[in-house]
Amino acid sequence: QELEIIHAQTARRAGYLQATAELARATSALLDPQELLDRAVVLVSQGLGLYHASVFMVDDAEDWAVLVAASSEGGQRMLARGHRLRVGRQGIVGWVADSGEPRIALDVGEDAVFFDSPDLSETRSEVALPLRVGGRVIGVLDVQSKREAAFSDEDTVVLQTLADQIAIGIQNARLFQETQRALDEVQALQRYYVAQEWGRASVQRSGFQAEY
Repeated sequence: QELEIIHAQTARRAGYLQATAELARATSALLDPQELLDRAVVLVSQGLGLYHASVFMVDDAEDWAVLVAASSEGGQRMLARGHRLRVGRQGIVGWVADSGEPRIALDVGEDAVFFDSPDLSETRSEVALPLRVGGRVIGVLDVQSKREAAFSDEDTVVLQTLADQIAIGIQNARLFQETQRALDEVQALQRYYVAQEWGRASVQRSGFQAEY
């Protein structure tokens, strides 16, 4: 029995290391925020053998945590419906989005703030972790298991590391997009002014030729 527990712990740690490495590669290579999020939830779910992984992003008004990526079929259905949770009022995700602190529900049936979704009816335990950038919570990484008490404090520490990687990746991808948009605007202005100058030069040449 003890050997089985040690083997399971070793396998879990190996899964964490692999997921961390692959997520690091994804965050450095993917510059589209949605593509990054879609990849991240799959890496977390498959790498750690979890039933469901998802990411919620907090809206600009900080009123709602909006589901933006999910690994499970149930999560995909929720995504298609535009699923969201009220920050500070609904579910473990809403609680974490408001508090900025991770939360474990070892038995979701006993957790007072658990949001019971029919699309994720097999969930027995859940961990939600904040995605933080510069001290601000921009979203939540939510992972769920079919087993009760599936997560330990050690798991939470490692999952928070993954959440931090995802947050950094999102920020980098957003900055890249903003820089690209600014560059496109500058290039458009340059083309406009060049066209204006060419137009003026053409008028001047026409006037000069008419004089002679």
